[in-house]
Amino acid sequence: MSGEPANEDQIRELISRMQMFQQRMEALQQQASLVQMSLQDMDNALKALSALEGQKAGHEMLVPIGAGSYVHATISSPDHVLVNLGSGVSMEKSVADSKSVLQSRRTDLEKVLLETTGAMEQTENELMRLQQEAEKYR
Repeated sequence: MSGEPANEDQIRELISRMQMFQQRMEALQQQASLVQMSLQDMDNALKALSALEGQKAGHEMLVPIGAGSYVHATISSPDHVLVNLGSGVSMEKSVADSKSVLQSRRTDLEKVLLETTGAMEQTENELMRLQQEAEKYR
């Protein structure tokens, strides 16, 4: 056995801190995954709005319904989109205004993702530091 002599309290404290940081890392990874899915959803919505621009009433298109499935639809009012404002409230907006709202939300999500990945890096660095500290007790 090499390294410094350790007392049980120091080792328990170190293990506890490592577990706490591992749990934090898992939570941050889940959050990052959810934000990335939201960004993808936002990109899909923005692409769909771009496809609507300049279309006339009666235009037929495929509309995604989820799980890689689509339905044929005829667009009756391509100039207006219902945009979710939150809390189950939606508002009719022009395509341009809808794109602006979604782009703003996308920017906010990108900021959250950057903050989350920054927190993940800090957590990973602390975990590595704790692992190096644990090596002293081997």
